[in-house]
Amino acid sequence: MRLRYISILIACSASSAAQAQRLGGAAAPDLSLTRVFLSLFVCLVIAFLAILLLRKRYGLKGLNWSIRQRSQSRITVLETRRIGPQADVTLVRCDGEEFLLLLTPGGPAVLRQTLAQPEAVEE
Repeated sequence: MRLRYISILIACSASSAAQAQRLGGAAAPDLSLTRVFLSLFVCLVIAFLAILLLRKRYGLKGLNWSIRQRSQSRITVLETRRIGPQADVTLVRCDGEEFLLLLTPGGPAVLRQTLAQPEAVEE
Protein backbone atom coordinates (compact mmCIF):
# COMPACT_ATOMS: atom_id res chain seq x y z
CA MET A 1 0.00 0.00 0.00
CA ARG A 2 2.78 2.34 0.92
CA LEU A 3 4.63 1.57 -2.27
CA ARG A 4 1.51 2.42 -4.24
CA TYR A 5 1.23 5.89 -2.60
CA ILE A 6 4.89 6.58 -3.18
CA SER A 7 4.63 5.60 -6.87
CA ILE A 8 1.53 7.80 -7.31
CA LEU A 9 3.30 10.68 -5.58
CA ILE A 10 6.36 10.31 -7.83
CA ALA A 11 4.20 10.07 -10.97
CA CYS A 12 2.21 13.19 -9.99
CA SER A 13 5.27 15.25 -9.13
CA ALA A 14 6.97 14.34 -12.42
CA SER A 15 3.92 15.28 -14.49
CA SER A 16 3.36 18.56 -12.61
CA ALA A 17 6.90 19.68 -13.42
CA ALA A 18 6.26 19.05 -17.11
CA GLN A 19 2.94 20.93 -16.94
CA ALA A 20 4.60 23.87 -15.20
CA GLN A 21 6.98 24.27 -18.13
CA ARG A 22 4.10 24.59 -20.58
CA LEU A 23 2.16 27.02 -18.38
CA GLY A 24 5.14 29.35 -18.02
CA GLY A 25 5.27 30.29 -21.70
CA ALA A 26 5.91 27.14 -23.69
CA ALA A 27 9.34 26.28 -25.00
CA ALA A 28 12.44 28.43 -25.16
CA PRO A 29 12.51 30.90 -28.08
CA ASP A 30 14.16 29.56 -31.21
CA LEU A 31 16.25 32.68 -31.97
CA SER A 32 19.86 32.36 -32.92
CA LEU A 33 22.44 34.99 -32.06
CA THR A 34 23.13 35.40 -35.77
CA ARG A 35 19.53 36.46 -36.37
CA VAL A 36 19.64 38.93 -33.47
CA PHE A 37 22.87 40.56 -34.67
CA LEU A 38 21.68 40.71 -38.28
CA SER A 39 18.52 42.48 -37.13
CA LEU A 40 20.60 44.93 -35.12
CA PHE A 41 22.86 45.54 -38.13
CA VAL A 42 19.87 46.20 -40.41
CA CYS A 43 18.43 48.70 -37.88
CA LEU A 44 21.77 50.50 -37.62
CA VAL A 45 22.06 50.74 -41.42
CA ILE A 46 18.53 52.18 -41.63
CA ALA A 47 19.36 54.74 -38.91
CA PHE A 48 22.59 55.73 -40.69
CA LEU A 49 20.74 56.19 -43.99
CA ALA A 50 18.09 58.29 -42.23
CA ILE A 51 20.83 60.54 -40.81
CA LEU A 52 22.36 60.97 -44.26
CA LEU A 53 18.96 61.75 -45.77
CA LEU A 54 18.23 64.38 -43.10
CA ARG A 55 21.67 65.95 -43.52
CA LYS A 56 21.13 66.16 -47.28
CA ARG A 57 17.62 67.53 -46.81
CA TYR A 58 18.82 70.37 -44.58
CA GLY A 59 21.85 71.20 -46.71
CA LEU A 60 24.65 69.82 -44.57
CA LYS A 61 27.61 68.62 -46.59
CA GLY A 62 29.44 65.33 -46.17
CA LEU A 63 29.88 63.31 -43.01
CA ASN A 64 31.17 66.08 -40.76
CA TRP A 65 29.80 64.99 -37.38
CA SER A 66 31.16 67.99 -35.47
CA ILE A 67 28.97 70.91 -34.55
CA ARG A 68 28.44 73.09 -37.56
CA GLN A 69 29.80 76.61 -37.33
CA ARG A 70 27.20 79.30 -37.89
CA SER A 71 27.90 81.12 -41.11
CA GLN A 72 27.76 84.88 -41.19
CA SER A 73 24.33 85.78 -42.50
CA ARG A 74 23.39 89.12 -43.94
CA ILE A 75 20.27 89.44 -41.80
CA THR A 76 20.44 89.39 -38.01
CA VAL A 77 17.53 89.88 -35.62
CA LEU A 78 18.98 91.87 -32.74
CA GLU A 79 15.94 92.22 -30.51
CA THR A 80 12.18 91.69 -30.54
CA ARG A 81 9.58 93.09 -28.13
CA ARG A 82 5.87 92.40 -28.02
CA ILE A 83 3.90 95.64 -27.69
CA GLY A 84 0.39 94.25 -28.07
CA PRO A 85 -1.55 91.04 -28.62
CA GLN A 86 -0.76 91.09 -32.34
CA ALA A 87 2.09 93.59 -32.68
CA ASP A 88 5.87 93.31 -32.30
CA VAL A 89 8.71 95.79 -32.59
CA THR A 90 11.86 94.19 -34.02
CA LEU A 91 15.37 95.56 -34.46
CA VAL A 92 17.06 93.99 -37.50
CA ARG A 93 20.58 94.48 -38.90
CA CYS A 94 21.15 93.94 -42.63
CA ASP A 95 24.18 94.95 -44.74
CA GLY A 96 25.49 97.49 -42.25
CA GLU A 97 22.12 99.14 -41.60
CA GLU A 98 19.70 98.74 -38.70
CA PHE A 99 15.96 98.75 -39.18
CA LEU A 100 13.31 99.21 -36.50
CA LEU A 101 10.26 97.33 -37.76
CA LEU A 102 6.65 97.28 -36.57
CA LEU A 103 5.18 93.86 -37.32
CA THR A 104 1.37 93.66 -37.28
CA PRO A 105 -1.21 91.44 -39.00
CA GLY A 106 -1.68 94.25 -41.54
CA GLY A 107 1.96 93.94 -42.57
CA PRO A 108 5.38 95.25 -41.54
CA ALA A 109 6.26 98.94 -41.35
CA VAL A 110 9.72 100.51 -41.09
CA LEU A 111 9.78 102.88 -38.12
CA ARG A 112 13.45 103.89 -38.34
CA GLN A 113 16.45 103.14 -40.55
CA THR A 114 20.00 103.98 -39.38
CA LEU A 115 23.58 102.94 -40.05
CA ALA A 116 24.67 100.08 -37.82
CA GLN A 117 26.96 100.87 -34.90
CA PRO A 118 30.20 98.88 -34.75
CA GLU A 119 29.87 96.02 -32.29
CA ALA A 120 31.75 96.41 -29.02
CA VAL A 121 34.45 93.77 -28.51
CA GLU A 122 33.93 91.88 -25.27
CA GLU A 123 37.06 91.23 -23.23
